[in-house]
Amino acid sequence: MWGKNTINYTQYFLTLVLFTFCTCCILRCLVCFVVCCLVCIVVVVLRVLLSSYVYLFNCVCIAVFTLNAGLLAGSQYSEGPATGHLDTGFSWFPCA
Repeated sequence: MWGKNTINYTQYFLTLVLFTFCTCCILRCLVCFVVCCLVCIVVVVLRVLLSSYVYLFNCVCIAVFTLNAGLLAGSQYSEGPATGHLDTGFSWFPCA
């Protein structure tokens, strides 16, 4: 019933199927590894950029709030905080 050629073809077919299956698994693992590496690189780059922008935003906010505080203090005390307060006649430097 089964000839010698049929067994050889069956073995060849099974070997080919097994080789194809193993190759697909290896390729799938390699693709997953490459994709994971790329995702990690993108996450690290985005994190570095985001932290840089947060630091820059923090510096800008500190500068703006410091400027606002200085302008607010200057508008409340026209002669400046070191020379007098609200025209009460008080002065830190009486000879000035």
